[in-house]
Amino acid sequence: MTAKATITGLALGPAGSHPPLYRQAREELLLVAGRGVQGDKKFGQSKNRQVNLINARAYAWFAASFGRALAAPGAFGEQVVVSDALDLNWLPIHTRLRAGAALLEVFSARTPCESLARAVGVEPVSHFVGRVGILCRVLEDGPVRLGDAVTVV
Repeated sequence: MTAKATITGLALGPAGSHPPLYRQAREELLLVAGRGVQGDKKFGQSKNRQVNLINARAYAWFAASFGRALAAPGAFGEQVVVSDALDLNWLPIHTRLRAGAALLEVFSARTPCESLARAVGVEPVSHFVGRVGILCRVLEDGPVRLGDAVTVV
């Protein structure tokens, strides 16, 4: 039997919030086709990098590597945390995912930046390559909630 991936965390960076990676935990987000996460400071700013997804294991990796925990969700700047039943980092580009009621398409692996390294207090940024999730386009509107399924379609 195959384990089912679920949403284990949701976070929103309110418009005007600072620093750049700041996110607040939520129980539900609305994803809007072609725009991203409604209410997020990055809403509508990119046609390809509309929502960040990360595996829950990133938080365990960070704690094991650096001896301290980060508060999930949102500490890596992501909006959606997915259980480890689906390894996001190895999904092919253009893979479509049903997350709650929304339909997403994998655009690229997420590239870590200096802002991320500073925000979590760890340098060099190369420590995070391949560990900070994926970037997706939103193809179909829909709410996503804690506990919703995430499936490859």
